[in-house]
Amino acid sequence: MDTLSPKLICPSCKGTRLVAGNFWEKSFRNFAPKGKMMMLGYTPLSFVCRDCGYLGICLTEKERAELDAKVVGS
Repeated sequence: MDTLSPKLICPSCKGTRLVAGNFWEKSFRNFAPKGKMMMLGYTPLSFVCRDCGYLGICLTEKERAELDAKVVGS
């Protein structure tokens, strides 16, 4: 299973007790930056904050690095 970045903090309470998970329904399919042609895009990873209950989505460190390379390289 993909893991959350150790740098990630809760945007609501600034907590660090985050747990990765999945949505039952695939509401968030794939992410692709506007103006970039991508066949599959990136699969968001969902997480919940155990301190305040905030539910969010993010990319894995690997996918974030790939996205960085694509955006900077264009």
